[in-house]
Amino acid sequence: MKNFKEKKTEREKPGKPKYVNKNCWLVKSLNYGPYKRCQYCELKFRNCLFLQYQIISLILVFFILILSFLIEGKMPELVIISVFTLIIVYGYFFSKSTDKIIQANFNERKAKEALEELSRNLQKKVDEQTKEIRKSYEVEKKAHEELKKLDKAKNQFILATQHHLRTPLTGMLGYLDLIFGGSYGKVPAKLKNTLKRFESATKILIRLVNEFLDISQFQLGREVIAKKPDVQIESILKEIVDEINPEAEAKNLYIKIEQSKKMPSVNADPEKLKVALFNIIDNGIKYTNKGGITIKVETIDSNIRFAIKDTGTGIAQKDLKFLFNKLFERGEKADKFYATGRGIGLFISTLIIEAHRGRIWAESKGKDKGSIFYIQIPIK
Repeated sequence: MKNFKEKKTEREKPGKPKYVNKNCWLVKSLNYGPYKRCQYCELKFRNCLFLQYQIISLILVFFILILSFLIEGKMPELVIISVFTLIIVYGYFFSKSTDKIIQANFNERKAKEALEELSRNLQKKVDEQTKEIRKSYEVEKKAHEELKKLDKAKNQFILATQHHLRTPLTGMLGYLDLIFGGSYGKVPAKLKNTLKRFESATKILIRLVNEFLDISQFQLGREVIAKKPDVQIESILKEIVDEINPEAEAKNLYIKIEQSKKMPSVNADPEKLKVALFNIIDNGIKYTNKGGITIKVETIDSNIRFAIKDTGTGIAQKDLKFLFNKLFERGEKADKFYATGRGIGLFISTLIIEAHRGRIWAESKGKDKGSIFYIQIPIK
């Protein structure tokens, strides 16, 4: 019912065939428009262009008739007929022109009204969007401030860790060294094995704390790398192998170092470089169950390159390009293979190598085909 009324109202609007101009006395009396032009007209009867033409035409005809009576016999009938014909022809074309003028005026007015309506709607939309943007900006600004506070609290917490967690862990290692050194007497073999495991777990905790601290320092934009001249690569690799070898032997894995000639010394931060290399080699041990790790060291131009190859689980191609920029994230296969991984080793290694103006990347042929991790840093 509502749709019918809306359609009916639409048909009775100006420009529609059923439109009746209530302003016009003639149309209102007849209850319909006598001419087609009337459906576009909203003028009063006295303002009608066609009416004005009719009045002028009648006055002109009346004037000619009177004139012909006054000078009867002197004005040729042909002239009178010509004048009447001219008035009729002019009236016909004037009527047509009037139709077009009224319709054009109507269309122009409607277009102007539509443009004004569009302008109002656009302005309304702009005002609404501006209001939403301002509201969103305020929310985002508030959220940003909250994030800054949380980030500051996080950094303060991590930095406090250096004093409240790292110090006692270092103390624990010191006491273990005293125990193994015989300061507290001879250690029984059974207890010694237990203490060795305790020492290994403590070193893992210290390494984890150090990694968290390094990540925090990198993110704060602080200088983490302290380069030293003539750092011996061979001694760093030996320390790493000595530390990792017990885990490799427990899994019956080999660790081999290949070099074409004597390794050159480099300008580097020895502690941080050791962390980066340790993480990659340790990663290979953890994800390898058969075979082992081969560390190839070679000099390429003015760079030293480490190629750390394992015979382990391999890396999916889709994971290769995101491997070094994920923090606390690991591949699905990695989670299943080694559930206790931290998800930060490759990330911190990347930060350290890049801080040395070097690069790190990996290659793998896929599942169970092992992988090769490359680390390259300038010698000088």
